[in-house]
Amino acid sequence: MTKHDEQKEPSLVEQHAMDRLHKVEKEKRRVYVKKPHPLRFRQILMVIILLIVLATMMISIL
Repeated sequence: MTKHDEQKEPSLVEQHAMDRLHKVEKEKRRVYVKKPHPLRFRQILMVIILLIVLATMMISIL
């Protein structure tokens, strides 16, 4: 490193990068909390398919 590099203050880009890095590190330190999801279309579709399969099995047995 030269004396010029040691004496200069961080530029706006460097300051922004450091601020962003600190923000990202702070977010990663936070505990991950899974948000509850409402019933999705895919889940409803899978339940309907399961019920149809079970109904056809019951009908074929009788």
